[in-house]
Amino acid sequence: MDQRALAVLQLVALFALCLKLWHSGLRKIYVFFFLYLVLEFAQALLSFLVPFNTMFYRDFYVASQSVIVCSYAFVILELYSIVLKDLEGIANIAKRYIKITLAFAICLSLLPLKIEKTPTTLTGYLFIFERPLMSSLFLFILLLAAFLVYYPIPIGRNVTIYLIGYAVYFVAEAASILFWNNLGHISNRWLSSATMSISVACLIFWILGLNRRGEQKVVVTGYHWGPAQEQKLLAQLAAINASLLRSAKKIDTDQ
Repeated sequence: MDQRALAVLQLVALFALCLKLWHSGLRKIYVFFFLYLVLEFAQALLSFLVPFNTMFYRDFYVASQSVIVCSYAFVILELYSIVLKDLEGIANIAKRYIKITLAFAICLSLLPLKIEKTPTTLTGYLFIFERPLMSSLFLFILLLAAFLVYYPIPIGRNVTIYLIGYAVYFVAEAASILFWNNLGHISNRWLSSATMSISVACLIFWILGLNRRGEQKVVVTGYHWGPAQEQKLLAQLAAINASLLRSAKKIDTDQ
């Protein structure tokens, strides 16, 4: 499909999903996801209104994309909070490591300015900023997905759809950012079209799958273990969670 047609389809899908989350009240539950979609919609809309080959478009794109990349982190933190809401100790340590890793990634993004050729464009600086952040967030998405594949955790149906769609969506976006500067012009056009197609597919998946009723339905994730093995795994998680909570309380008491 032509890139222009894909861009229009993506814009319509973003608007439809934002409208559905607003109308269903899910925007109040998945706050950072909703804000992220609004940012994506604003960027997509203004790309139609602002001439492409202008300094204003470049500055707008760099500024908006920087905010969107930062919003990826908030969405992933939100996913960890929702998926691990009954495992507070594990959730807290996971979110702490995410924040530490992101801080390290930001510091790491400054190193190429010292050891590599200094970028000559704003988009070059943006790529240096995006690369370590996207790599770090990509790792945490994979870790959360692997956790849910292994452990039989009961989570809401909407959360499952949110996570599956975002994992695919984010992996496509990350691959596009990480490989963009390493491919030629023709390959970049193909990569852009593929990324947009995946984005549209994920948006449609969310539009069809997310609804108010999904908040009441529970899905058990993970490999289909036998009942005895499931209880053993859940007991292990509960023990780890309790140990982390005790350690956190001890640290707070000592302070």
